Amino acid sequence: MNSSSRNFISAFVLPLCFAAFIQAEDFSFDSLRTAARALAAAPYSPPAQSLDNYWKNLSYDQHRDIRFNMESGLWVKEKLPFSVDFFHPGWTAKKIVDIHEVSNGKSSPFQFDSDLFDYGKQKIPTATPSPPGYAGWRARCHLNAQDYMDEFLVFLGASYFRAIPANAPYGLSARGLSINSGLPGVSEEFPDFTAFYLQRPEKNAQSLTVWALLDGESVAGAYQFTITPGTETVMDIEAEITLRRPVQQLGLAPFSSMFWFGEGTHPRPYDFRPEVHDSDGLLMELAGGALHYRPLEHTRNQFRHCVFTMENPRSWSLLQRDRAFSSYQDDEARYDDRPSVRVEPVEGFSHGKLHLIEMPTTDETNDNVILLWAPEPALQVGTAFRFHYRLHWLRDPNSSALFAVRATRVGTPVQKPNQILMAIDFAKPLQPEPRVGNPKWDDISEFKPVVTLNQPSVKLIHVGLTDMSMAYVDDLPAGLGRSAQLHMPQVLRAFFVLEPPKGLESIDMTCELQNATGKSVSERWAYLWMQPH
Repeated sequence: MNSSSRNFISAFVLPLCFAAFIQAEDFSFDSLRTAARALAAAPYSPPAQSLDNYWKNLSYDQHRDIRFNMESGLWVKEKLPFSVDFFHPGWTAKKIVDIHEVSNGKSSPFQFDSDLFDYGKQKIPTATPSPPGYAGWRARCHLNAQDYMDEFLVFLGASYFRAIPANAPYGLSARGLSINSGLPGVSEEFPDFTAFYLQRPEKNAQSLTVWALLDGESVAGAYQFTITPGTETVMDIEAEITLRRPVQQLGLAPFSSMFWFGEGTHPRPYDFRPEVHDSDGLLMELAGGALHYRPLEHTRNQFRHCVFTMENPRSWSLLQRDRAFSSYQDDEARYDDRPSVRVEPVEGFSHGKLHLIEMPTTDETNDNVILLWAPEPALQVGTAFRFHYRLHWLRDPNSSALFAVRATRVGTPVQKPNQILMAIDFAKPLQPEPRVGNPKWDDISEFKPVVTLNQPSVKLIHVGLTDMSMAYVDDLPAGLGRSAQLHMPQVLRAFFVLEPPKGLESIDMTCELQNATGKSVSERWAYLWMQPH
């Protein structure tokens, strides 16, 4: 950035070191909840802050060229265990958020400071007003190495946020709240985190604590995030929201992800990669501990909206289960390394419905998968509702004692276009694991697949089970298969053939493996088949 541009911008701002000491006010989560209730009791008022047209009209490349100076990050000079970068407004990030530091029970706001950024090749017109604030922020810590602070958490846009565990790229996104998401013909509302309060960490802090104020046309609320990064990054989230007006669909703990195509997608896009997705399945852990798995799928020109009624669920997870690089062949996007997220309900999730919405997409740039929890009974306007949950951002959940769904394939038998062939691979463990003792593969001689269909008019022609274990071991890279140090997965393929009557548009189906006594030895695979169009 040239010196004249820097001089005019600096004239509009206060240096960051001074900004943290002005307008200090008492702060607590209770006071933020009180402020949110008062906000909800008043008519919605859109933010009054305005951004100059120059910043609004930045192109993608222009905005990307503005870089935050890491050495100027919040708490860097004090060498605290966390640091914070701020995002410059522009391109799609046009909304401004208030950001405060909290220390000793007092909050102090930060003013915009252009000296925190490198503007690259920008030639900013003379007298262009500085942005009134920041668009969002991200946090860093020594996640992967002691000599570098990696970013592990981002809050940017509406109530969106993302986190990662160690040694993982970003993938799916979480939100503080969703309203009318993915409903055809209904306008979606995007409430905003309008203010953030960042707790100054102690020198030995393991967690970062952040509070946020949520505001939107239909709702206001207060959130507390306690984030502990690591091999599994855990976010403990407590919130209180109050509706201003009724909404058609309220979503707690919502996620947005991307599924373009996988091993079961027909027809597959004209792409050199075998699969492209951030997530490939939904795992639900019911109150009694049973595990139900729903693979994600993309059907061209069709919406899939599946609703699962649940009481006191233990958890649910949006997973990236396929970890083989060969499944993606993308050494830049590294979809094989994308994180999974497990939701652990604590309070406010006793009764409700889990909504999985899959929408059409023509490429990998759009999130087309939505997952949310709709509480029951519906929230009452003007009544504060508290809820509490934890997000576990991780690579893979711990293996269970059950065979887990590894892949889902669908097609037609040879020369029988009126029939459908489903093939589901179950594996235990899901991935190779270090050998402990002398583990053995299960005796499957009395295992059988049990299939259910919700349409009695569908003919179930054949059901079978094949041991695919050695075929999978032989497919592993040389030196990995049959390793004395690894317990290799046992892979079983359940397959069944069915024939739907003409005109039938969809079939809900399940499949699980049972032993001779009728006990489940696998997750329950659940799938919505839709007639291709």
